[in-house]
Amino acid sequence: MGVALVSCLLSCLLGCAPRAGGTNVSSDGGPYYNKDDFSQVDGRYSYDDGNVAAQKTGVDVSDYQEQIDWQAVANDGIDFAYLRVGFRGNTEGGLYPDQRFASNYEQAHQAGVACGAYFFSQATSVEEAREEAAFVLGLLDGRRLEYPVAFDYEIEPATRIANVSDQTATQVAQAFCDAIRAGGYEPIIYGNTYDLMRYDYQVLGDCSLWGAEYDDGPSYARKVNIWQYSNGGSVAGINTLVDLNLDLSDVYVKDQQSD
Repeated sequence: MGVALVSCLLSCLLGCAPRAGGTNVSSDGGPYYNKDDFSQVDGRYSYDDGNVAAQKTGVDVSDYQEQIDWQAVANDGIDFAYLRVGFRGNTEGGLYPDQRFASNYEQAHQAGVACGAYFFSQATSVEEAREEAAFVLGLLDGRRLEYPVAFDYEIEPATRIANVSDQTATQVAQAFCDAIRAGGYEPIIYGNTYDLMRYDYQVLGDCSLWGAEYDDGPSYARKVNIWQYSNGGSVAGINTLVDLNLDLSDVYVKDQQSD
């Protein structure tokens, strides 16, 4: 997963359009979280506001990481992992499975690591989004997941979705999430501040968010269930640098308004 450097202004814009559902938003349009409530030890972040604490650390991986020693990963304090289940090509648009999803799933669970799955989308229409969701459900084949299925939709130059409108992006995300939910899994939408601000939250519904922002705390005006805070993490059992994430799903900030 990639993250572009974006100003804090974009993250404030993310909270400007209320969303139907139950995810909290900042009461004043500023950051939902107080960055002073985040702390870092040895490159791993945790959260504690005096009322609730969060310290579950996760990674997200694909076949790029090649062979992973999942017991070593678990022993290094990793609680959960997002496994790429597949992707759509960013030029011609073919659908491809991740070559290590099945083995990563089995070995991660054997080591006691909770799992979610993510799909790298390049859908240009609602029909393609539904096709991607059906592809994902087929690859999951009923496997139990402890974390939601993530829709990873990153707008990058020179890709087939480079010129997709915000309206289409919203429709595509909604179609994918609806199909995943109908297939028996909970969806979550991944993106950096630029990716996430594109969506119309009045239309999108109640999908959870997974926000990528490489700072000392998320500056989103909206609650994120997962915060990806680094793409340069070092974890035992993984031979490449890896993304690191903090599970904030149980954190609701006092005095923030609900949609």
